[in-house]
Amino acid sequence: MTIQEIFGKHEISNGQGLEIRAGTLHLIVKRFSMGWGFHVLPTEQPFEGIYRSSEIPSLEVSESDLFQSGRSDTLVITPALPLKPVVLKNSGMRILPGQSMRFFVKVPLNLQFHHTDAITDYFITEYPLIRLSDTWFGEPDEGETAFALGSHYQKDPELLDPLPWEVICPVLITNHSTLLLEVQRFIIRVDNLAILSTSHGLMTSVVDIEYKGKEQISSATYRVDKSVHGDNHLQLATPRSSGGKSSLMINFHFIKNIYQI
Repeated sequence: MTIQEIFGKHEISNGQGLEIRAGTLHLIVKRFSMGWGFHVLPTEQPFEGIYRSSEIPSLEVSESDLFQSGRSDTLVITPALPLKPVVLKNSGMRILPGQSMRFFVKVPLNLQFHHTDAITDYFITEYPLIRLSDTWFGEPDEGETAFALGSHYQKDPELLDPLPWEVICPVLITNHSTLLLEVQRFIIRVDNLAILSTSHGLMTSVVDIEYKGKEQISSATYRVDKSVHGDNHLQLATPRSSGGKSSLMINFHFIKNIYQI
């Protein structure tokens, strides 16, 4: 089973439910009268594949997180990206002045649950499919919290070999400064990204960064690119943020030498 087979609408009558296993999430969802119960079972290791079953173990109301939602027996499951930005660090990536570099990273998915339809008013809850470590991006007094993504990337998406609960994120960085750009810590603001189904599997929008120097704010654009996503892509999820397709924010953090005056 693929992760995409979990997405969509599920008609579940009172007393019935779903069991879902993906990554470190082992979830029982049960339809109660006028509501939904969610119960997470403990896991020690990520589940290797994707599992969904309509046969569920016995689950009482008191054993679950209960959401009173009304009469609808429709449960809608959609993919989402992490709730916080993700940080790629210590990549060893260097870009000369005037040059661009495209690369690809893997980002784990969340599952969102709605009743009736996949709109904000009907949102119930969401769960990450893998637990990421927290990190801090920026200076101690003016940074932000994020998730640590690690340091792995590839120039070819076919070489990434994503796990069933991961999505491929394409990134393009252009160095518009007059100095070498050594990427030490790079943040991806995933709330600006859509999720697409493509011939390469699940992908996000392209993160297009224009670097202008250490003392200047970088510009970021988030877009669909046919050369990356192909002609026959399908959007599965819209960005969390409604702030537009571009932004001016800090996208790089450079480690300061403590001996430097």
